[in-house]
Amino acid sequence: MKLLELEPAAPVYGGMCLSKKDGVIFVKGTLPGERVIAELTESKRDYSIAQAVEILNASSDRVTPRCKDYNLCGGCHYQHISYERQLSIKEEILLDCLVRIGKMNEGEIPLKETVFQNQWNYRNKAQFKISGGSEPEIGFYRESSRHVIPISECHLLNPVINKFLGKLTGARFLRGLREVQILSGTNTIAYVKGEGVDESQLDFFLDIGFDAVVSDEGISAEKTFCVFESDTPAFTYTVSPMGFIQSNWAMNSLLIEKMLELLEPLEGKNILDVYGGGGNFAIPLSFSARSVTVIEENRHSVEDGLRNVKLNNVKNIVFKAKPFEKHRSLQKYDIVIIDPPRSGLTNKAMETLKALSPKKIAYVSCNPSTFARDAAKLMDMYALLSVRLFDMFPNTYHAETLSVFELKE
Repeated sequence: MKLLELEPAAPVYGGMCLSKKDGVIFVKGTLPGERVIAELTESKRDYSIAQAVEILNASSDRVTPRCKDYNLCGGCHYQHISYERQLSIKEEILLDCLVRIGKMNEGEIPLKETVFQNQWNYRNKAQFKISGGSEPEIGFYRESSRHVIPISECHLLNPVINKFLGKLTGARFLRGLREVQILSGTNTIAYVKGEGVDESQLDFFLDIGFDAVVSDEGISAEKTFCVFESDTPAFTYTVSPMGFIQSNWAMNSLLIEKMLELLEPLEGKNILDVYGGGGNFAIPLSFSARSVTVIEENRHSVEDGLRNVKLNNVKNIVFKAKPFEKHRSLQKYDIVIIDPPRSGLTNKAMETLKALSPKKIAYVSCNPSTFARDAAKLMDMYALLSVRLFDMFPNTYHAETLSVFELKE
């Protein structure tokens, strides 16, 4: 075990801070300006990774983590940091990415006020892992491993999911299962994975209060879905276990509200919603727009979307189940909404987007690094009007952003 005394300076994406003493070292579990003893855990050719094991000089922003399993399960990265400082760190990382990767002038970046809400109990979706053996345990994987850390309560999950976690802990019906996913909106459903899931196991989930349970075998996931309600604007959104939903529904609603505000006026506009899921953005946009076309590859999300269109009595949305890279259309789009995976846009996707040349692009990103890279590629044709952080995942390093680009004259 190699120990080093380090003084991390700048926060970096991934829940770490950068130290340049003894080479480039990314240090977990610390804050800028602290002095720590850290254990070297991984060495690469150009950098190393270390974990703080003793704090010699603590930052005034350091707090006691709420969770007793913090630093074990790997789900949280910022519980040792005050919430106000968590927000400013994410802003610093976003600006650094836009300057360093996006080649922007920091003084010209139109960074708007960060949107945030509840720091705790915000997740409406959980994915629990089950350990093997005669007495299976339920919890989360230890970071970078397949070892299950038993969890009795997660402070990021909403109270309903935590209640069901308590009922599942120690249950013999978990034998043979490898995973349990829980979705909780106006109803709560479970999706179980494992070899040879039998009827008695499924009945157990119903007996302890789940509204529905689905499995890989025997029950069709398409017939079971979780329901979420939005107020601004009012619409119903449903998602099946194999579809996609933002796990922080309250913040997702604020993101939609801000998007509608930034893209006004929508009347008469033709909109393309890329990586559109089950219509999370498309449905509220459709209430004002002339038409919305959704591009989505996941067939389960498309099925969710078709159900959502019907539930909300929407007539002007069309779903196209194909890769965006293969999208060809004679239709001219006024606005393109783009919400890519963490890896951002492929080169071909970027070519497709620029060929469409909409007047406005609303780019929703979950990775500031790949967003900065893609923003730089857009800047020859587009001006960046605004970029705003939405703290969708407090106590973690994940950073959601909404940015609006406008076609240059």
